[in-house]
Amino acid sequence: MKKVYYLLISFYSLLILGIIIHYIFSLFNFDWQLIFSNVERLEKFSFFVIVLTLSLTMLMILGVKVIQMVTLSAIQTNLKNVLEGRELQEIHHPEIDASFRQISEKLTHLTENLQKSENRALQNEETIIEKERKRMARDLHDTVSQELFAANMILSGVTGQVENLDTDADSLSKQLKGVSGILNTAQRDLRILLLHLRPTELEGKSLVEGLNLILKELSDKSDIEVSFHHDVQKLPKQIEEHIFRIAQEIISNTLRHANANHLDVYLYQTPYELQLKMIDDGIGFEHTSSDELSYGLKNIEERVNDMAGTIQILTAPKQGVAIDIRVPLLKGV
Repeated sequence: MKKVYYLLISFYSLLILGIIIHYIFSLFNFDWQLIFSNVERLEKFSFFVIVLTLSLTMLMILGVKVIQMVTLSAIQTNLKNVLEGRELQEIHHPEIDASFRQISEKLTHLTENLQKSENRALQNEETIIEKERKRMARDLHDTVSQELFAANMILSGVTGQVENLDTDADSLSKQLKGVSGILNTAQRDLRILLLHLRPTELEGKSLVEGLNLILKELSDKSDIEVSFHHDVQKLPKQIEEHIFRIAQEIISNTLRHANANHLDVYLYQTPYELQLKMIDDGIGFEHTSSDELSYGLKNIEERVNDMAGTIQILTAPKQGVAIDIRVPLLKGV
């Protein structure tokens, strides 16, 4: 508080004390001359007045401080509520309450506009990318995958025939088995690539149904054990699409880089936000360890920012990865 405020409070305290003393003297017919005619009494009375004035001043300052602390605490709580999209608390100060309502409405409006504008900006681009991804997945499945399978079958047959020849063919048999192993690895990597390429749209499914589909495919086509925990209600379609694509990107990073055995997926909704959390027990990473990985995480962060959400990534080498994404949900959307 400024010094002028202390002076005003002191003056106000002295004024109140003077009124009280004057009222008491009038009530009991005390004679002021009895005090002013005796120096010792005057000194004691003056000391008494000063002590009472200081005490009353300190009490009033303490009361003002308490009121300020309560108001400041309520303001801080409301600021947090505004940022988290929660309901505001009444501070019982008309101007402050009105200001907070305006701020909350404007922030909600800005968040909604941000989500809508970013979704519109990405929609055309993603439509083109989606068509190309589908075409690539179809071509890979219809051509390369079938050719690898056929080559592997032929090599298996040749290896069986070579084993029936003389012992000089041992080295050739080993080479053919090595080639067969390479083809098996190529087929596995191709299945992972196909899993990454399709599907990238929910195609009429709910978010939970879409995640169940790709997680089942992940479990079927890899050695990763998957657990999926969810509790969600109806969500805006654009948010569902974004979360679905983010989950796919995380799954792709897990397949390519994590060398994980388990993947836990949590999807929970509250009245104010949606949370997606994905945890693997893989090798982890340093944030600057891989350009390809950094590119994937950058895409995820961009999508989260498009929804005005937040992302937290916890990882360390040989400690796995935990990605926690939270997206605000607007009322009435």
